[in-house]
Amino acid sequence: MNPPTPIEERRGIVAALRRVPSKAWLQIGVLVALLVLGFVLLRFTPLGDYFARDRMIELLEQLRGSPWSPLILIVVYVVLAPLGVPMSPVVVGGGVVFGPWLGSFYNTLGLVLGAMAAFYVGRALGRDFIVALAGKKLRRAEMIFERRGFWPLVQARFLPLPFWLVSYGAAMAGVKAPRFLTTSTLGLIPSTLMHTYFSSQLILNPSAMMGASYILVWGAFNVVTGWPTIRQGWRRRQRYRELMKQRQG
Repeated sequence: MNPPTPIEERRGIVAALRRVPSKAWLQIGVLVALLVLGFVLLRFTPLGDYFARDRMIELLEQLRGSPWSPLILIVVYVVLAPLGVPMSPVVVGGGVVFGPWLGSFYNTLGLVLGAMAAFYVGRALGRDFIVALAGKKLRRAEMIFERRGFWPLVQARFLPLPFWLVSYGAAMAGVKAPRFLTTSTLGLIPSTLMHTYFSSQLILNPSAMMGASYILVWGAFNVVTGWPTIRQGWRRRQRYRELMKQRQG
């Protein structure tokens, strides 16, 4: 079968877009509007000033005396995660204000709940659009992801990917909520502990040795979490080479 021509590809895209119902267009429009809102709040309102590292620390320092301060920190994660707002200033602020251990606990809890909030928003507003657009291809992709996607989802929490992108992507790809919760928790516990501890220490006691340790530990975590995926890929290549040898023999 000959590959489709550029004209045929464009016609296929147009036909797929026409299959998307108006409700799904409305939902994806709301989702995009949420991300735009987060960008506008961050760039053009006083809220953006608080996401400078020093201002975030100052704000959390003011709240530290309140018994509600941990809850406020967690609510910040839950509210801002679906808006696509960067989480790193909040993580650093939580570590500096509450210390590396309590800060890691509060940060992890907030990030997991924020990830779940973004996941459910993405599933409610973006899933129908992707299903209508991709059709049967999406189902095949879901089956592959169901078999091989556990550790890549865990590892995604170590990679420098936007926090919201992982949550929205998983929701639209059809990842089930329990699996997303499990993989997010497994990925966020060690990564948040690492980032909270080292970022707070670098601010309170900056040193070249601490910075080098941060990089080494981050690299080690990526190797450990990435090893299952690397091993699966190596085994698939081995099976493919064996199959080709059998056919040639």
